[in-house]
Amino acid sequence: MTLSIMKAAGLAAATTLLGACSVGSYGGLSVGSAGYYDDGYYDDGYYGWYGDYYYPGTGYYVYDRNRTAYRWNARQQRYWLARRAAIRDQRRIRANWNRWERREARREYRRDARRDARREYHREYRRDARQEARREARQVARQQARQRARQQARQEARREARREAIRDARREARRDNRRDARRDARREDRRERRRERRRERDD
Repeated sequence: MTLSIMKAAGLAAATTLLGACSVGSYGGLSVGSAGYYDDGYYDDGYYGWYGDYYYPGTGYYVYDRNRTAYRWNARQQRYWLARRAAIRDQRRIRANWNRWERREARREYRRDARRDARREYHREYRRDARQEARREARQVARQQARQRARQQARQEARREARREAIRDARREARRDNRRDARRDARREDRRERRRERRRERDD
């Protein structure tokens, strides 16, 4: 084995080990700094995301989230060349956008989820606002109805008090009239008896 081959193999092994240390779990697939690797193997780890840029596995360009192409820098070049060197079957290397599409699918899913959540929030907010408005309207209507009922009750009470006062005044007036009539009758009767006695004396 030549020295250059040994260096390349050592660099590939170190890069693989470094990538394995950063591997986590996402949806049942292994996730690393360069993307996620099917079944945890690095055989297809020559393409994917590194930082905020996607490398399709071939060429000298990396792509941002808007799929704008940028020529790779020295750090990106070293990283992806090491990844490509770790591939056992170099004939398998070809441009691959699967991880871009999966990330875009996840981003679209999260976007849809946030949009649906906002839509549901606004829907619930409007429904709660309508319910609160109806409750307020019913409460105002009940208060107005109670106020009208109290006002009508007070008016009816005042009318009844006036009617009762008028009845009492009429009863009192009739009593006074009867009393005055009896008094006048007694007075007239006394005068009549006095006249009768005077006539008897004169006779």
